[in-house]
Amino acid sequence: MAPTEVEVRHRRAHEDPPGLETLTLDSDLSDDRKLVGVNGKWYDITDFISKHPGGPIIEMFVGKDASVPFKTMFNHGDILKHRKPVGTYRMANRHPADDDFEKLIRMFHEKGWFTTDWEWYARKTIVAVIFFIVAVTCVVGFEHRYIHYIGAIILTLGWQQCGFIMHDAMHKQLFRKNRWSDCKLGLLSGSFVLGFSAHWWHDEHIFHHVMCNTVDAETRFADPQMWENCWAQHEKLFPLFSGYIQYFFIKIQHITFIPFVIWFGRFEIVTDSYRLERRWYEIVALTCHWVYMIWLMSYLATWWEVFVFYFFVATVEGFFHFQLILSHYCKMFYTVDEFHATSWYVTQVLTNVNIDVHPYWDWIWGGLNFHVEHHLFPLLGRRHLREAGDYVKAICKKHNIDYDMCSMPQALVKTIKHLKKSGSHYKLEFR
Repeated sequence: MAPTEVEVRHRRAHEDPPGLETLTLDSDLSDDRKLVGVNGKWYDITDFISKHPGGPIIEMFVGKDASVPFKTMFNHGDILKHRKPVGTYRMANRHPADDDFEKLIRMFHEKGWFTTDWEWYARKTIVAVIFFIVAVTCVVGFEHRYIHYIGAIILTLGWQQCGFIMHDAMHKQLFRKNRWSDCKLGLLSGSFVLGFSAHWWHDEHIFHHVMCNTVDAETRFADPQMWENCWAQHEKLFPLFSGYIQYFFIKIQHITFIPFVIWFGRFEIVTDSYRLERRWYEIVALTCHWVYMIWLMSYLATWWEVFVFYFFVATVEGFFHFQLILSHYCKMFYTVDEFHATSWYVTQVLTNVNIDVHPYWDWIWGGLNFHVEHHLFPLLGRRHLREAGDYVKAICKKHNIDYDMCSMPQALVKTIKHLKKSGSHYKLEFR
């Protein structure tokens, strides 16, 4: 599949980037030690990998410079105060836009956008609680099945609002330095309310944020939230597929995309989290989710009504899955080597699409319709993403970086056309 104009322009701007050059390294280090570079200094993280707050993503930066994701993603710079560097290296040349993006971060800190507005979150929590009260009232307080189905839709709106709170909590946007309090809030608003593991989601989401739309065919690594077994939205994903069944589904992926997202989206995310989750506190929270759901559905008159009720819940949630997928599926992909050789800030812009909606509808998107800004500044309070967009757009215009923003129907059409084009280029010899 031929690269797009944006991909060609971006590739030419970063041909033959300089690698990391070791200047000094402690001589008593054995060859099997694992080092990560931050701000020109090597740190030995061999014994720290299993304790890393961001999970195993740190292993993708062994022998690499991790300065920018370290500063922007994890908010644990104090850790370096207690760790002695074991060497130094010369950092690769920076993209001209990097300094401007980092100036923005400093400015946003001065504006207070990286602090938690508890009053704003209180209002969001009240909205979610109101949705739940209305939903329960529709089921418990009425006998007509159509009112019950309306309750199912309203229940899912409450789930969605809690999902945004879970998202922010697992990003450590609320309690900030107290990550355990954020994890507990994520457990409550995510695992208990939504019914899938918040920590499993977080483990995948960190990979997605740090190495968005990145793939390594040799190790069969790919951004875990940006590829599924039923479609391949970029040629760099082709080597991960094989066999006639996957060939068939890739060839019709532009047809199956919408129904699969809507009707299988919740089933896939729930079953994956149950299959892979082993943490006891997650199992307790997920069990409590089904206790309250079984209690609520026990008020329904027949098994058929139970089925239709949950069908409405899962379907409406499936529509919400487009809020993540449409921001990425039609964008470029990087190999791991390309990713490490490219400006991290630029990759975040080029792998994201903003969804243009009226500010009135930001609540139903959770502000994440400004997905470029969220990926550039993952710790930024989402209530400020729209305001941040004007600054980001100006930097992209200054440095000729493609800033993609369109309406949801346009993003959907663009994604389906992209899937059709990608699928038409897939052949069995890619396996």
